[in-house]
Amino acid sequence: MYEVFINIHIWASILFSLTAVILCFYYTVTIIKDAEFSKTHLFLENTFIILLYFGLIMGIVLYFFIRPDENAQMTIEQAKGAMSSRFWSIEHFSVMLFALMLAQIGKIFTVRSTLSKDKLKYALFYYGSATIVTFISTGFYLYYRV
Repeated sequence: MYEVFINIHIWASILFSLTAVILCFYYTVTIIKDAEFSKTHLFLENTFIILLYFGLIMGIVLYFFIRPDENAQMTIEQAKGAMSSRFWSIEHFSVMLFALMLAQIGKIFTVRSTLSKDKLKYALFYYGSATIVTFISTGFYLYYRV
């Protein structure tokens, strides 16, 4: 069961990463070309935020409700490693929650802005910041895990 959920979480994270890169690139190109905010932008925004929420829900389920090998006996070294791993999991969760808040603030600003240029700038700043924070957090988490 744990393996299924962790694989879903990994694939959702990969899909989010691809969406984030496409979103940031598309917004940058749109600002450079001085184009208007479109339905494609709205679709990318919504996909970005939905995948962040999905990742958060999967992370909560994995951390609190599903445990790998609950009945396995651990040595002292393994127990120390598990405690350290739990710390990095909480750190990863906290940073991802912060990225989600940044993205949600960006969504609020883009919805309330009337000028297309302002929508694009707010979106690029907030979604770009959330993407950078996410990649940094994931990088540290993967560095620790490997």
